[in-house]
Amino acid sequence: MNAASNTNQLFSLKDQVALVTGACRGLGYQIAHGLANAGAHIIVHARDEQRAKDTASAFSNMGLSASWLSFDINDYHARREAFSQIEERHERLDILVNNASIRIRKTLHDLTPVEIEHIVHTNILANIGVSRSAIDLMRKNRHGRIVTISSIAGHVIRHGDFIYPITKQALNTMTRSIAVEYGHEGILCNAVAPGIFDTEHNESLVKEPETMRKIQERNPLQRLGKPEEIIGPVLFLTSPAASYINGQVLTVDGGLSVAF
Repeated sequence: MNAASNTNQLFSLKDQVALVTGACRGLGYQIAHGLANAGAHIIVHARDEQRAKDTASAFSNMGLSASWLSFDINDYHARREAFSQIEERHERLDILVNNASIRIRKTLHDLTPVEIEHIVHTNILANIGVSRSAIDLMRKNRHGRIVTISSIAGHVIRHGDFIYPITKQALNTMTRSIAVEYGHEGILCNAVAPGIFDTEHNESLVKEPETMRKIQERNPLQRLGKPEEIIGPVLFLTSPAASYINGQVLTVDGGLSVAF
């Protein structure tokens, strides 16, 4: 086998089954598309059933292997049913990408108690629940890769965005906890912390000229991230190339978080 073949295998996800939550738009869509291109069968997740169906169908029309699941990650019983379906259809789960989350940019005193509870439940508790269900399947084969999409907001805070950064730091800690608890069973867990990408998620920032000017001045690359630039980091962490990387948070922000 030549060196090129070896390299191709290092980043191949052939015959892997991967679930990407929130896979129908933004970074989630790019991640799902990238993993499918690397050979994985992608289970496209969205809360909206039609959107999940349409995205999986679009992938299939591209010659990629895809199916779909629609459920609310906050719903315990819906989660259990969804993972039962994964086990029934595929008999395994090799990769989980925890991408689904919500963000409400408000100060502490502007947030309502209901909003705080909803963000915390969705971004922390629901992702813990999804991860636990995925681990139950992965343990059967003593193999799995979990990548959680965190954020530089987990350690770089912007005024007027109180609760989201707290939840993302919690996900970084969840990543390390899973890595320690299940690494000996062949289940590796890492996180990717994106900076500011040009996606629907950041439309409000893009519409603020002064904010954009400050971001571009501070970022060494002087631009936002392109959505497709998230694919490489996640593919790396889910691939055989990262077989000895566990419990890490990989920052993907063009250097924004290290610039003074």
